[in-house]
Amino acid sequence: MKKIALNCTLLVAVLLLNSCDKDFNSLGSDVIGDDHFGLERRDDFSLVSYTKGTGSVQSNNLPSNMLGIYDDSFFGETKASFVTQLTLAAVNPDLGIERAIQANDSVFLYVPYTSTKTVTGEGIEPNTYELSSIFGDENGTFDLKIFESGYFLRDFDAVDPSIRQRYYSDQNTTLIEPNLIGSQLNDSSEPLENTGFKFSNEEIIIYKTNENGEFLNSSGQVTTDLTKRVIKERLAPGMWINLNKTFFENKIINANQSDLLNNNIFKEYFKGLYFQVTETSGVNALALLDFTKGYITIQYHAKDEETTDPLEKKSLKINLSGNTVNFYENTFGSNYATALTNSNSTTGDELLYLKGNNGSVVFIDLFGPDIDSNNVPDELEELRNDNVLINDAFLTFYVKNDGQKNAKRIYLYDATNNVSLLDYVYDTSTASDPKNNKLLFGGILEVEEDNEDLGVKFKVRLRYHIDNIVNGQNDNTNKNVRLGLSVTENIANSSTYNVFDAVAFSNEKLPVASVISPLGTIVYGNNTIDESKKLKLEIYYTKPN
Repeated sequence: MKKIALNCTLLVAVLLLNSCDKDFNSLGSDVIGDDHFGLERRDDFSLVSYTKGTGSVQSNNLPSNMLGIYDDSFFGETKASFVTQLTLAAVNPDLGIERAIQANDSVFLYVPYTSTKTVTGEGIEPNTYELSSIFGDENGTFDLKIFESGYFLRDFDAVDPSIRQRYYSDQNTTLIEPNLIGSQLNDSSEPLENTGFKFSNEEIIIYKTNENGEFLNSSGQVTTDLTKRVIKERLAPGMWINLNKTFFENKIINANQSDLLNNNIFKEYFKGLYFQVTETSGVNALALLDFTKGYITIQYHAKDEETTDPLEKKSLKINLSGNTVNFYENTFGSNYATALTNSNSTTGDELLYLKGNNGSVVFIDLFGPDIDSNNVPDELEELRNDNVLINDAFLTFYVKNDGQKNAKRIYLYDATNNVSLLDYVYDTSTASDPKNNKLLFGGILEVEEDNEDLGVKFKVRLRYHIDNIVNGQNDNTNKNVRLGLSVTENIANSSTYNVFDAVAFSNEKLPVASVISPLGTIVYGNNTIDESKKLKLEIYYTKPN
């Protein structure tokens, strides 16, 4: 595969690579090449890298949410539950003067999974789909319970209404679970909807039926020939769960009209649903879901005026939208827990541990000490005095495979100001798979050619960042900031969220894209005796004549 040498400028490569797509496993090494002809190279700069546990993290209103149980042989088990507000698709609905949920009515919840259609079925045959954003075993099961939540999720802080309310990843046991109302709502006799819940890749097909639930053919006649059924609607694979009809008849269909007047009132009246996850025996699985695409359909019968006519079938839609909180319960592996305890911010660590949600990130300090006490590290001062032209710069993180399921991408950022580095901002390269965007910036996992489970390294470019702190003339922006390194589930999302204990974490924030990832990875740090794996800052530069 042809390598692209980016010796002096990234502009041409960015233009050429924009909207391209390649196998990300090898692309990182090809785009971020090793051919820097005619340049001086130095990789003996001092740096300190160490791991920091995040503790509880802000987890409300995330762009996607985890649900399920994922067990990593090194990092341990992650259990993810979820609470969401609900909104009426149409406010102040006219439900009729006489109404009831009858035996042939259904109340069901649907939340689509992230999937891709691979085969189009013929006629009434189902389409074939492949799921993505599933972690663990797709055939894994867990016990899923859905309850009415009695806790109101506020928009703004109760003490300071000018601040958006923050909810944290461990507050399910203090705020939500003590305030659950009534019995489990997904009480179907079908285990796949509760005690044996699993993520299915099967298309959901809804057929046309009459008032009695009998299948109809294309002529509108009842048919017992399943091949003659008419498809009313096709839905991509998703969570399809029947809910307790009596509850929704009492709570919604027979509600006071004033409780359905608008969604602000409705959210006070029906505070939300809690999806509680409990481990079962066997293999488990966890999914990243966009619950905002989910909804509840309530089928019922009603009539609009006093007549002797029978009730007509109708439906009401409730969206899973409003404020949400994702909750994570981690049981860390013993070696991982020990590594967090023994991390050394003074000398740096031999191994660095990155884990998503309420896990850990890595902090990196470049250029060593400031012996002459002029507020500039001596190695950085040397580069400045030499007036070097920075042509390229990299940090390469070599992976230690210790049984963990490696995250596919990492994200390097300015941890002093909690913002993106210039190299991230300037890289506009895209790919058909969004996970491969910002290819020049890098951080994409390279794996063994014949074994994608074995990670080799991550390589991140920080050419513009180094050039700015060496040659930048603005004393406010050319600071040698602390770098942060996290896993990321969405490289396009560079926003940050708060941690609960900023003092213990040594920072107030961390990347949102790390919060929504259940995965981790182990890489070598600066304090390893293996020089071939040691974390080094590698700079290519030229000196003036």
